[in-house]
Amino acid sequence: MTCGIFHQLFAGACALLLTALSGPAAAQMRTVEERTMTADDGTAFMVTRAVVRVPERRTGAASGGSIDLAVVRVRREGHASGKVHALLAGGPGDSGVDEVLSLARQGGASWFALMDGDVIGIDQRGTGASLPNLASKVRYALPLDRPGSPEAWLPTIEAAVRREAQRLRREGVDLQAYNSEESADDVEAVRRAFGYGKLVLWGRSYGSHLALATLRRHPESVERVILVSPEGPDHTWKSPAEVDAVLARIAGRAGAPGLLDDMRKVLGELSRAPVSVPVVDPATRVERGIMLGKFDVQLVVAQAIGDPRALAGLPAAFRRMAAGDYRTMAQLALAARTRMGVQSAMKHAMDLSSGASPARRARIAREARTELLGNAMNFPGMELAAAWGIRPLPDAFRAPVRSAVPVLLIVGDLDVRTPVANAEEIATTLSNGRVVVVENGAHQFSLFGSADLRALLRRFLAGQPVEGRVALPALPFQR
Repeated sequence: MTCGIFHQLFAGACALLLTALSGPAAAQMRTVEERTMTADDGTAFMVTRAVVRVPERRTGAASGGSIDLAVVRVRREGHASGKVHALLAGGPGDSGVDEVLSLARQGGASWFALMDGDVIGIDQRGTGASLPNLASKVRYALPLDRPGSPEAWLPTIEAAVRREAQRLRREGVDLQAYNSEESADDVEAVRRAFGYGKLVLWGRSYGSHLALATLRRHPESVERVILVSPEGPDHTWKSPAEVDAVLARIAGRAGAPGLLDDMRKVLGELSRAPVSVPVVDPATRVERGIMLGKFDVQLVVAQAIGDPRALAGLPAAFRRMAAGDYRTMAQLALAARTRMGVQSAMKHAMDLSSGASPARRARIAREARTELLGNAMNFPGMELAAAWGIRPLPDAFRAPVRSAVPVLLIVGDLDVRTPVANAEEIATTLSNGRVVVVENGAHQFSLFGSADLRALLRRFLAGQPVEGRVALPALPFQR
């Protein structure tokens, strides 16, 4: 990487270090680069960017290949610290490097005061600036002239996935190596490479899933853990009944007691008689017709409701559809069908290798027959193990994590993707686990934007007791 690539992101000098970091573990560092970054409030941070080379697969049929992990460390200039926080991004597939740099740039001195130590970000194997990157431009090219359904779409999707899996294997990628156990071992390798003692682990959504795997595999390396919107070892695939329970809570919070009835009416009518709706394709500005069915609506809602803005519009959207107005939904369904594609083989491999226990899989199948969104929350990924050629990790991976390490679990009570039930289940085997419910919090909410949440985090990081609930402002539900 050259200095020019980063000049828009970092202020100050750019220097390429000619030697690796000192210490016996530093031999794993392939490239190390340091420069200063000025935050929005003027705070100067020292940023270390590096590559840590790790085995592609450490266990089983080891391939002998390697993966270059892109990592970043941020510290206050002149404030070297033995304390370190590792932020594990969600997705799977989000960039931990970008996340850490963005937080430092926007948070400045107040963010550093809260963290009180160095902060590490990792682009997990298969994503971001790590190599190989398993991002994919393959789209499924789903037809518009008939209603969507798993039965109609899966053959097309599976064929595209098989071609992509074959391409990656021809390029030497061992897809089975992209799993959360290997990724947890990557976190440990990065810790050793930087020469730190224990880590404070932060994980959000899939990042919490990875943090728990790291805690199980490397308990001696973890000081404490913060899990936001937590996903436990057996929570990769979502429970349709838990989704419906949160939808009912949303209806109450929105003052929309008819929401669930409107949803049942719309889905029932579309199941019996799909509708054709004219829409303007934003890419071509040409009007097209799209045939909407029950599954189209289920899928759009499932994909959108992690975002609080989508939740705020949900009651009004179903009132319009119940009255026969499908124009907005047709526009969203057009975007879903035309854009849906692989996106990242890493994401699929991570989720499929985490898998589900037989009991959870049976529960999902049972609930999908009767709940409002069916199994749309898990489509299409849950059905693609054979097409990708991915085997699930052993059953022990999905067992509860047992630990005495202090763990703070923060979850929104309007979170459909990782509901409060997840956090409560995870905490039952963590003797020092504490669940804090965020009222009005959806799957996405600002962790550092609330003074109450910052105070909560500060107490936990200082080893002080934490409990109770935190209230965010009510969502601005559309009327």
